[in-house]
Amino acid sequence: MTVYHWQNCVSKKPVANQVRDYYDSVHRCHELALQTLLREPCDAALDIACGHGESTKNLENYARSIVGIDRSEDLIDIAIAQNEHPRTQYYCCDFRDFEVEVGSFDLVSAAWYWNHVHSEGELESAAQKIYSLLRPGGCVSFVVPGDAFTSRRIQDIARQDFQWSQAWTHERPESTEGVFAYDETWVRTKIWQPFFLLRKFSRWFDLSTWDVKATLVREERLPNLCSEPPFEILYGRAR
Repeated sequence: MTVYHWQNCVSKKPVANQVRDYYDSVHRCHELALQTLLREPCDAALDIACGHGESTKNLENYARSIVGIDRSEDLIDIAIAQNEHPRTQYYCCDFRDFEVEVGSFDLVSAAWYWNHVHSEGELESAAQKIYSLLRPGGCVSFVVPGDAFTSRRIQDIARQDFQWSQAWTHERPESTEGVFAYDETWVRTKIWQPFFLLRKFSRWFDLSTWDVKATLVREERLPNLCSEPPFEILYGRAR
């Protein structure tokens, strides 16, 4: 991913109601899942692929201290500049290279991280590492593209309303692979089927899916969306 790619996305959010409403809806569903997991704040949380810190801010009510990591130095600089939480720290680091003591966290969150993991072996390695970083009974929350993310209807909405582009080149039962762009910068991405991820991760985590559709209807969010929501929230605890 490039810095321009993500900064362009950030710059469009305040002026595009559809984009803002979409991200607000994602954050709301994520927040509700976190409320179910954590009745009171935990001690320490890790946010993987935190970007410019927007996803990390969602964790502030659920953890007394937070570490956010991302491999983009420029995005981490933005996150640090915007950080107002005294016990949140940001580091430029790929999760594969992230080194910390085993059992350091009560919660590990990863929003839009798994679609940048391109093989089953890497999925398993990352899941195993997350598991090792959790204390006994620790929690996880993952925001992932839904099955509808690659559908023709969502592609049309993304292109017409959000000015996002998608091109999908390899479709398999467990995933769809291609490129995605907020602008003219294409980024390789792999959309894993959420049900496949549930099965794949069941070795380490007891996961559920948040009822995104019910939340959108109940709270009257994304009123123009008539197809399946393009995102899912997977959440649960370490086995």
